[in-house]
Amino acid sequence: WLTLRSDNNDKYAQPDGLWIGKAGTATNIGFDGPALKGATNVVLPKVDHRETSFSPAAFAATWQFLTGEAPRSPVIATEANVTLDGRLTGFGLSSTDPASGQFTNNLALVGAQLAVYATEPTTGARRGAAVHRKTIGADGRWGPFAAQAGTAYEFEISAPGYATTHIYRSPFPRSSSIVNLRPDRILPADADAKALVIFTRPRGYFDAQRDTMKFDGQTALPGVPPKGSGVSSAKIKLPTDAPRAITGEFNGERVTGQTWPAAQGHMTLLELTY
Repeated sequence: WLTLRSDNNDKYAQPDGLWIGKAGTATNIGFDGPALKGATNVVLPKVDHRETSFSPAAFAATWQFLTGEAPRSPVIATEANVTLDGRLTGFGLSSTDPASGQFTNNLALVGAQLAVYATEPTTGARRGAAVHRKTIGADGRWGPFAAQAGTAYEFEISAPGYATTHIYRSPFPRSSSIVNLRPDRILPADADAKALVIFTRPRGYFDAQRDTMKFDGQTALPGVPPKGSGVSSAKIKLPTDAPRAITGEFNGERVTGQTWPAAQGHMTLLELTY
């Protein structure tokens, strides 16, 4: 058996109850909580909970354990021909019923409309007409889509009960069949926003002490604490709905999109790959 754990940066293996809203209260859980007796227990410095699976260091340790050899490279090898696919899902007990809940699910959002646009990497503006369209069926698949290597994309999702969600991604280095998509909803707490933008890192957390990051020019991301890795998204509510470019940066990855008017039911997601 192999276990991978952080040295002290896993939000679910903390001796203090900060991440469960009980700062100063002992959890009786140590940093070594994920370790297993008799297993090969590998400690990865500074990684957060998600990075124990998704980081280059986690890949290298797993490859070494399975093959007995170090990987040739921890860097993702690029492909000249990139094919993307995945499932488009929603929220709640029923993806098409807003009253059924706001929790994420793995249920197809049947009838949702997806349009994919190539974008200018420095402005997020569309380069032209949609390069891919799909009405989502019972299997939830939104592809396959033949992407251009080195090209950034906007994924626009429209579905009843959801905001028209504009998801911006940096260029994909290689093919994947698990580029899963989900539209979002504008919550009552954000109803005062003229434009709403979320900067999200699904495969890791933000750490103000560890990472070099910026969101719309701000080095302190809204909602991200000054210490620790436990928050994976930041939100900006803009006071104007005038369209403009907006950028999120994280340890060298840069995602630029466009703002959209919230009053017309639109929102922007800048999603990191790394």
